[in-house]
Amino acid sequence: MGKGLIILFLVGMAFAYFVFHFVSGIEGDDPTTQLSQDARKAKELAKYYKKDALGDWILAVGKVPTSKAKEIWRESPVMKQTLALFPKFNLMKETIMTQVEEGEFRRQLLKRLDDVANRYLSGEIDAEKAKELIRNL
Repeated sequence: MGKGLIILFLVGMAFAYFVFHFVSGIEGDDPTTQLSQDARKAKELAKYYKKDALGDWILAVGKVPTSKAKEIWRESPVMKQTLALFPKFNLMKETIMTQVEEGEFRRQLLKRLDDVANRYLSGEIDAEKAKELIRNL
């Protein structure tokens, strides 16, 4: 009877371990958790947008430290919109001029765009490398 009780205890422990491990794995893949993280990220980004004189939303990073502005840029819809215009560099530049607040970051971004355009058009870099350089200012 002692062996049966030990075996039953071990089987029960294995079952409990499996159930807890399985449940914690499912909770980690919960889509509502991902949605709440996305909502939190969107809420954080929203404070870096403002309306311009025409009532259009612009990325307001003109007075933000450049390092923080770079982080915001990587997550912003303006960056995605700009990259969607690739390789039309004149339209990309126009998008940045109209949708990013004037300041040090915009100057750096436009300088990088000109550099990437020159390197891409000369064949020095390919499209993927060019997009990566714009994305990861």
